[in-house]
Parts: sequence; structure tokens; C-alpha cells
Amino acid sequence: MGKCGDAISLTLNGTKYAIPKDTEPNVIDGGLKVTETQEYGDGTADSYMSRVIGKITGLKIKVPASLEDAWANACSTPDIPIILECVSRTYELTGSVIGGEVEISSTKNLTNEFEVHCTDGAGIRKS
Repeated sequence: MGKCGDAISLTLNGTKYAIPKDTEPNVIDGGLKVTETQEYGDGTADSYMSRVIGKITGLKIKVPASLEDAWANACSTPDIPIILECVSRTYELTGSVIGGEVEISSTKNLTNEFEVHCTDGAGIRKS
């Protein structure tokens, strides 16, 4: 994967949130992957493949008071449109915010790290 520059914003269900400068999201393409091997005493092994869900991890956003309701709605609604915008690349997916109780800092209005997972089987689209 080439360099795509700093993350700029994350749009969840139509609402755009700023991403702090030090945030480094990780995009994990889904699809069929070798997820396990069974080793044998003679030095050979069998590979086992599984379908892996596409996801973006390491996300943080700023949630100002005016967007608190939209954030709560995005965290509790499955299958929403999600767009991660970086300087020279955009990632789009239909998915869900994953992270259980995502905390928001009382001084900076920043979330702790969370991730989004693809839920429609189409994977992460890059442009």
C-alpha cells in the first residue's frame, strides 16, 4: 500500500468529524486469507483459509457538543456509510463502529481509539 498522507476526517452516517493530527488509522483489507496453519512432526504444515472482515483500526475523532447526538447515533446504528478521508486517498465502506464504550475526553472532546468493521461483504473501496 502506498503512502496516502495524513488522515483528515471520518464521516459516519453523513456526519463529518475531524481527526487529530497524531492519529494513524490502519486499513485492513478483508477477503480470503490464510489465518491458521497445522504443523506436523515431519516439518510440513497445512494452511487453512478464512474470510476476514475488512476494517479500519486506530481511529480517533473530535466530538464537539454539537455532534454528540450524531456520534451516539452512529455508535448504536449498524450498517452505516463510513468514509475515511486522507490527503491523497479515500476509503469507503458500509459498516459499524466497534469499541464498546468509546470514551470522550472531557477537556479536548477527543475519543479514545476505536475501529470500524465492514458489514455488507463489499469490503473497503479505495479511491
